[in-house]
Amino acid sequence: MLARLLRADEPSIYVHVPWEDVADEALPPPPLREGLGTAHLEVSTREPLAQAYFDQGLRLLHLGWGEEARRAFAEAARRDSGLAMAWWGLALARGAGARFAGARAEATRRALALSEGATDVEQRYVVAASLLADKGPANGRHAFVRDMECLIDRYPEDAEARLLLAGFLLDGYEPDGRPGQGQPYAQALLRELLRTHPDHAGVHCAWVHAMLHSARPEAALESARKLVRLAPAASPALLAAGRLLHRVGKVDEARRALEAAVAADDAWLAGEHLPHTAAPSAETAMRLLSQGCAEAGQYTEAQAWARRLRHRVEEAGRESQALLVHRRAEAVRDTEALSGFLPQHRVDGAGSEPQALLGQGRAEPGQHTDIPSSAHRSRDLVEGAGNQSQVLLGQHAGLRPPHRVDGAGSEPQALLGQGRAEPGQHTDLRPSHRGESAGSEPQALLFAAITMVSTHLRFGFWRAAADVPMELPESAPLAVRALRDGVRLYTRGVSALEAGKLMEVERACDALDALHPPLSEERRSEGRLLCPRDVARVVEVAAQELRGSLEARRGDAGRAEATLTRAVRLERRLRAAGPAPFSRSPREALARLRLRSEREDRALSLARTLVSERPGCGHFRLLAAEAQVALGAWDDAVADFTAFLDCWRDADPHLPELRRARTFIAGRGRVLRLVHSSDVPTPLEAGAPAFRVLETVSC
Repeated sequence: MLARLLRADEPSIYVHVPWEDVADEALPPPPLREGLGTAHLEVSTREPLAQAYFDQGLRLLHLGWGEEARRAFAEAARRDSGLAMAWWGLALARGAGARFAGARAEATRRALALSEGATDVEQRYVVAASLLADKGPANGRHAFVRDMECLIDRYPEDAEARLLLAGFLLDGYEPDGRPGQGQPYAQALLRELLRTHPDHAGVHCAWVHAMLHSARPEAALESARKLVRLAPAASPALLAAGRLLHRVGKVDEARRALEAAVAADDAWLAGEHLPHTAAPSAETAMRLLSQGCAEAGQYTEAQAWARRLRHRVEEAGRESQALLVHRRAEAVRDTEALSGFLPQHRVDGAGSEPQALLGQGRAEPGQHTDIPSSAHRSRDLVEGAGNQSQVLLGQHAGLRPPHRVDGAGSEPQALLGQGRAEPGQHTDLRPSHRGESAGSEPQALLFAAITMVSTHLRFGFWRAAADVPMELPESAPLAVRALRDGVRLYTRGVSALEAGKLMEVERACDALDALHPPLSEERRSEGRLLCPRDVARVVEVAAQELRGSLEARRGDAGRAEATLTRAVRLERRLRAAGPAPFSRSPREALARLRLRSEREDRALSLARTLVSERPGCGHFRLLAAEAQVALGAWDDAVADFTAFLDCWRDADPHLPELRRARTFIAGRGRVLRLVHSSDVPTPLEAGAPAFRVLETVSC
């Protein structure tokens, strides 16, 4: 899907994508794979394998797996050096961000140069893509759409062109629910493709993304189910299907899809001999699995997925450290091997040329040489190796292969992917973005820790959430450290609030407020690094939610309502590409405040909105049932409690919410006290009415 590849970077646990800074010609060849769908576009080649690899790249492009699509297109270009459409695919699959603009432009230039002998439809594809490379995805949008419309008008049977255009136009939805520019147009194209190509995995993947955040996600339910069956080897597609199934309340199906995404990633990593840091979807799927278990009342299982995620991240860190030690040892060996060939030059005071042994020959007198001494060379090699914290031994996500010594004329070969760099090929040992490699592991550790924190918070275990370890190195980026500090302050604040230590809560709120200004003034980051401005928004939401709960505890309902309403508005402004909020839902806190303030009808309205958005979340259904009890709507309360028990049919049996719901449904003459989740209903006094509410829900 072009919308995801060109414009919307997903939040990621790991900073680097495999081979993102490796040149197209140097990408390791992939095997031909099954389980990716059946997309096909006839291109001008007489090499069957070139056509096969091009089709595989096209399928992966539709499914949103850009890094694997690049490998397939690169192999198609190797199989047929004159295939213009292979370079067209490389230009589109390169990824978002200005840092790849040069690579996209170079791929487009080669595609244009090779397209002169191609068919008319291929030339139209290449010209349309060149407009994006020249002007960028934002500025070249109108021109690209117009050229693709001309192509579709000339070749109306070309389903791939319509799907590419629809995938480019998918813009999502605004916070108020309005569709983005181009979204209705894309949905119209996709509806027609669903009718004409019901077994095209790329069409179903695009339709799932189109409807995921709409008010009607159930419209893509069948597409999500088909996607799991049509593309079982594409973890990004399985992740999208799992998201939608979870969104519409199909908890069991969502779990199977997300578990399949983890299994598909693990199988891919094993086949490619890559570490866990290269997995495109497994870590995100684990976070969603933990969240889904928490919504289904499975506290133990949610913790298990959070622990599994943390162990996976820690294992990836150990792999990186082991590979770093290996690379340092290689650097030392290279230094020793080169020491016999390093020039021995004399300083001649009068400016005479140094004599230098070079390989098997000797520099001629008067020949200019500029070779570092052996001591300098040794230091540079060791320092160069020490700067790499994540190395995949030639298959690293974000490092280039080793750099040749141009001045000496000798060209050491470098492992890259499944082959060796050709002699004379310019490569670079250093990370492409200084500082990013050092920040990738702390970011992964923090995301894993927040997953566990969210699990504890969801069930009200405030102290356990505050005790989750989140130790990070001081070299971690500012955004990562600030997010860690925000989570710590918030969890300690809610733990102090539960203990009645209101002054500590006030200090935590002030400290959270102080984190926001420095972050909001930082520049927006590129790539998959946490953006400081996104972290600032998430921290601000947490600060407002905690302050609103504090004001409610102090009895200032009016001020608490205003503060929580502000938190709700801030939450709507969070970018999808930013980190997930770690605080309690401001809308849920606001609904509970309204119950306590005897505004039960407004609390019920807000609870129903939450249920409609997350029908599989038992916590929201329990909130709706409590609102019905507060209103005295006993029959509706029974229906909502029954729906809650259905959501939590596989929940941990010891949870007090289950006892409360079952007691209310079975008792029909008992009082339901709604102060704390651990309270158990007590029998009515003799002669009391059939139903009576003693207290209302607290914040």
